[in-house]
Amino acid sequence: MQFKIRNFFRSHHTNDLYNNMDIYTIIQLVIKGALVGMAAGFFGATFRYFIHYGEEVRRVYMMNTDWLSISCWVVLMIILGWICAKLLRWAPLSGGSGIPQIEGEMMGIFDMNPYRTLVSKYLGGIFNGLCGFSVGREGPSVQLGGSVGKILAYWFKSPLREERILTSAGAAAGLTAAFSAPVSGAIFVFEEVHKSFYPMLVIPTFTAALMSNFVTSTIFGLQPSLGFTVMTGLPLSSFSYLLLLGVVMGLIGVAFNRTILLGKRLFSRWSAGGTVKIITTFLVVTMIGYDSQLLLGGGNDLVGQLSAEHLGLWLLVGIVVGKILLTALCYGSGAQGGIFLPMLVIGAAAGALVQAVLVTAGLMDQAYLGNFVICAMGGMLAAAMRTPLLSILLVLEMTNSFHSIYSVGTVAIVAYLTAELCKEAPIYDSLLEMMAGPAEKTDAVQTFFETKIPVVSGITGKELRTLNMPEGTIIVSIARRGMHLVPLGDTKLEAGDELYISCRRGRLEAAKKYFTQS
Repeated sequence: MQFKIRNFFRSHHTNDLYNNMDIYTIIQLVIKGALVGMAAGFFGATFRYFIHYGEEVRRVYMMNTDWLSISCWVVLMIILGWICAKLLRWAPLSGGSGIPQIEGEMMGIFDMNPYRTLVSKYLGGIFNGLCGFSVGREGPSVQLGGSVGKILAYWFKSPLREERILTSAGAAAGLTAAFSAPVSGAIFVFEEVHKSFYPMLVIPTFTAALMSNFVTSTIFGLQPSLGFTVMTGLPLSSFSYLLLLGVVMGLIGVAFNRTILLGKRLFSRWSAGGTVKIITTFLVVTMIGYDSQLLLGGGNDLVGQLSAEHLGLWLLVGIVVGKILLTALCYGSGAQGGIFLPMLVIGAAAGALVQAVLVTAGLMDQAYLGNFVICAMGGMLAAAMRTPLLSILLVLEMTNSFHSIYSVGTVAIVAYLTAELCKEAPIYDSLLEMMAGPAEKTDAVQTFFETKIPVVSGITGKELRTLNMPEGTIIVSIARRGMHLVPLGDTKLEAGDELYISCRRGRLEAAKKYFTQS
């Protein structure tokens, strides 16, 4: 009997060797993902703490308006601006949000130095937060986490495929650390970065996000960054107002995207050196801060204020317009900082504005201010980023307002459709194109991606030889119900097949659309 049992296990191992290797690989990825999550959570949590501390220092210090205090602060800003410029020259891919860089890393467009990027992003983000740049910590946290993932991949001597998986897991952990929203951190990687789901990515990414949340919440005691909850849902009678809000947020999202891109183009046309651009931006933000600090910083506290206080109409208009313009200025300079949180702030202010107009007209009760704020934030993200699932989930998770899912979902979908009708590209795709140049320049370079055939796909049941795939696209392998198939001309695709695909870099987007939308 013992001999039979031993032979059974030996036979099972022999006949299903590849599956056992897959299981072993997945276990390894879970462990590596956990390590990435803990490390990224540490950097993200401390980054979040130092920015918060810097903002408090700025608020207190800028209350002193004597000439000595102002002069000292201006000198400090010039020094910090100079340091940020030197850091950007030392690590060129550390500027801006960091999300387009991570997306470019997955496509093979960029190959960032993770050590330099980590240092530059960390220090530059803190300095920009101290100055009061209208940028967020979320995009930088994504790149910080991605850099940590890539560093650990180096230490593990991971192949390229695993390196990109760990980089993605780090990015999810970074966003989790910034928002204390682990599910949204993982969904961000699937919907925005990879635009696909597959087990080899999902498992380590979720592991990293959960470990990051453990570090930030249990060890550092950090809570969701927005810090408020909407306790009551909107009545069904207000459904038409949600449609109106969705259209408004779609248009504001388009306006935001175009303003950000305009700011980048204007700065690129300015003939001054990078150091002059950064220092000038530091000084402009300082002057604005001495007039009013309302628009400075990422805006976490401002979101809480907008959800709790009924502000005047013109003040809300000023916040929406001013935040868009100031964010375009700060981001256009190329400094280390993102646009994720400013988008949420702009959305919150726009939602409060629409609600104030309805209240003034006698069409809405004042009690639903918080509802309009969270709905508008979801709509803003959906319009600007074109990630409706992430937009809905992130807002609900950060505010613990899941009973508002129907209202947030309605606004997000309408805003998404409005932006689509305006034919405005997603903001991070546009920023990536601006950084990398037209795709045609790199069309001959091969890259790869993984995707899963959806149940409703029109290419199921078709032989591979009959597929009209984009030029240069090759299906390298097919995973089906635990087996790995060699793709042949007469192989028929089935729903649920996991495809490992090679394609020309310039045709990457077209190839992804072919398999996900066919």
